[in-house]
Amino acid sequence: MPQQHTILVTSANGNVGSSLSRQLLDQGFNVNALVRNTESKIARDLEQRGARIFKGDFDDFSSLQKASQGTWGVFINSNPVPGTLDELRHNTSIIKAAKEAGAQFGVYMSVMMAERKDEFPGLSPQHESYKYWESKHGTEMALQEAGFEHWTILRPGMFISNFFGPIASFLWPTLQKQHVILSPLAPTITQPLIDTEDVARYAATAFADPTTFHGLAIDVASEEISLGNFAKLITNIVGVEVTVEHISIEEAASRGVTSRIAGWHSWIRALNYRIDYDRLKTFPIKSATVAEYLEKNKASVAEFLST
Repeated sequence: MPQQHTILVTSANGNVGSSLSRQLLDQGFNVNALVRNTESKIARDLEQRGARIFKGDFDDFSSLQKASQGTWGVFINSNPVPGTLDELRHNTSIIKAAKEAGAQFGVYMSVMMAERKDEFPGLSPQHESYKYWESKHGTEMALQEAGFEHWTILRPGMFISNFFGPIASFLWPTLQKQHVILSPLAPTITQPLIDTEDVARYAATAFADPTTFHGLAIDVASEEISLGNFAKLITNIVGVEVTVEHISIEEAASRGVTSRIAGWHSWIRALNYRIDYDRLKTFPIKSATVAEYLEKNKASVAEFLST
């Protein structure tokens, strides 16, 4: 009965939100797409596909109320605002607006390890990432306590697209121009990676099968891969030679690499945190491997590395 249900997709102009909106429409759902810019290419494309487009601002509760009217489900996905708890405040507003409008199912895109942030060594209120993790975990709790008939939490690893978009300048500042990944990590350390389209696929599958996915918190990734092997795949598939330079944390900081990468992996090791890939095989979703992602997006990755 998906055609009888309307889903509010927040941040529908983003990678996950736009992909989810398209997938839901293809499955027969109605979609209320919340965007900042209703004239953007993505918004116009979604409208042509049949979505209702709503101009929204997470700080404007009335815009969230308007977009929530008549919805059965909501995809909660506001953006982190560094150094603030704005993400938690925004997500709480989304949950409140949707619940008041009668929505019965909330799906939240969190991040892997959010449920164990209190175990992170050194994560005090003074830490630069403290409010980021507080926002993620706080939203998870808010969703579970909101009183929805169904809820699901998705906790993805690192998006593969983070290497080839605006955030790459923050995470990997020498990749686009110099084709070098500066890494403060040991060569053997692997990254849990996933395509944003596959995160959206998990969300779409959950909306289509609320009974199965109710009450689940799922760590999602397609595979673990070292940066060295990742660079080799880019070189071999895209045709642009990319190398990895392993450096100390101190040198990485002096060369503009965020400390959050090393910090994140130090917590993974401290907690011996592992994504349960066997569990993921029980869901009817086949995630793209890194190689498959690069084949599919070869042109856009090559363009990114040539500008």
